[in-house]
Amino acid sequence: MTDLPLERTSIPTRLGVSLAYDAQGRLSGHMEPALAVCDRGVVPAYAIVFLVDAAAGVSIDLDPDSWSFTSDLSVRVPLAPVPAAIDCTPVEIRGGRRSSTCEAPLVVDGESWGHCFIGFSRVPRREGDPPKVPFSAGTAERMKHGRPLEEPLRVAGGFRSIDPSHGVVAADLRPDLLNPAGAMQGAMVAGLAETAAQDLADHLRLLGTDVHVVTEIEVRYLAQNRVSPIVAQAWVVGTPERGLVRVDLVDDGGQGRLTTSVLIRVAPAPI
Repeated sequence: MTDLPLERTSIPTRLGVSLAYDAQGRLSGHMEPALAVCDRGVVPAYAIVFLVDAAAGVSIDLDPDSWSFTSDLSVRVPLAPVPAAIDCTPVEIRGGRRSSTCEAPLVVDGESWGHCFIGFSRVPRREGDPPKVPFSAGTAERMKHGRPLEEPLRVAGGFRSIDPSHGVVAADLRPDLLNPAGAMQGAMVAGLAETAAQDLADHLRLLGTDVHVVTEIEVRYLAQNRVSPIVAQAWVVGTPERGLVRVDLVDDGGQGRLTTSVLIRVAPAPI
């Protein structure tokens, strides 16, 4: 559960996600989307990323002497109205000493709704690292009863639109955006990329509208986002009608290292 925030004030824990073990002892994730984050008429990609990341991350993070960091993920969901709830029971399809891969079917009302693949790398804890707190019933309760987020992530997280014509968005590493290891939490990283892609698509009226949403996201986590501020920049891939946007995140005000590369497919918002 390396990437699972522990505080009720943390933004990821306020997205409406809870975790529980089923009768077979499998860990399942359940999300009742906080309505304020669905301001464009769909569940934002970053909220689904957190649902999958939390459920899969806890299920494979069994070594007390190692951090388990998300290395990559891909999410595909329909362009559909906000469901009352989304369920996810991840399954490890490859496990190793240094890495693992899970699949995570997304289910609405008992029917297949979307899908995700997610990979993790295991990194030994270093001297001076923050303590690693194991997942517990108390952690599950804090997630279950956290106060829902009352505004979209771009507002709640203090994301700054620097240049919408180039999809440039910046974010400071505030405590409510971090994971227990002190880096930007993976779903918040995806949210920064999602915001940059939407800013660019909206500005360009890429698909004939000035309000776009994300239906597919592929994230490659290349390095931890630890040097503030983190800057995202987006550009269109191929012809506009494909709706493909690439986003790179760079730390240290955009002058540091490439931390994350993301490929996103946008669609016109249903609102």
